[in-house]
Amino acid sequence: MLLRLIVITGLFAAVDAVPVLARPPQAAAPVQRQLQSRVVVTVPADDAELRVNGTVIMGAGASRTFDTGPLAAGSHEYTFSVTWEPNTYTTMTRTKVVAIRAGEPVKVDLTVEDPADRVRVIYVPTPAEVAAAMVELAKVGERDVVYEPGCGDARITIAAIKAGARRGICVDIDPERARESKANVEAAGFADRIDVREGDALDVRNLSDVSVVFLYMGDHFNMLIRPVLWRELKAGSRIVSHRFTMGDWQSDSTITVSTTEGPYELHLWTITEEMKRAK
Repeated sequence: MLLRLIVITGLFAAVDAVPVLARPPQAAAPVQRQLQSRVVVTVPADDAELRVNGTVIMGAGASRTFDTGPLAAGSHEYTFSVTWEPNTYTTMTRTKVVAIRAGEPVKVDLTVEDPADRVRVIYVPTPAEVAAAMVELAKVGERDVVYEPGCGDARITIAAIKAGARRGICVDIDPERARESKANVEAAGFADRIDVREGDALDVRNLSDVSVVFLYMGDHFNMLIRPVLWRELKAGSRIVSHRFTMGDWQSDSTITVSTTEGPYELHLWTITEEMKRAK
């Protein structure tokens, strides 16, 4: 018994003595080459602010040049955003996503108008007599649903409801203006007839119930909302704009309203079946 135990112990000792072979070293991964790309961006105005992936690119002039950081081989998405003021009351923003291949030069043109452009317009109240004339020019009646993008204090929509419109929709991107509009609507006793919303009017869709649109938002905004109105409004709907036109879309009529503050021009357009089919 003692001899057998010794033999077994020796066997385990012999097994323990077998050396463990080390694993062969793995080959090091090849170092991926990093490349820079030179980017030339054309912007709409010399003093425009340019952002790339959210970071401001310093500089001025209609053309801006910068180098990307080191990029791995392949394609990379960059988001370009430019903001500028074409006049004293309008701020425009245009955004474009561009694929950049590492090491290759890129040209980005941000001067081309885009349906996705965004506009902010400063608030300038419409004189009360001009608001009344807009409602009269639109021939607002009891069946009408009126819509006012950039409503400010909602005075035009309130005037339309007082003239007999069935319902109204007000939208303003400025939270303070939206709150003011809501307070004015409630004070006028029309909270159940006017829907006040905070948001970008260019994002509003499904205007099939709307029959009258009131605008005082500038030429740039009018040109962006024009295709939306052509597409969404039913034939017979009317658009009245204080001061600003609709590009090459000829108005049905243009009138001048004389006030103590000076003359004001109002423009009227009507959506037709021919226009609906063409657009």
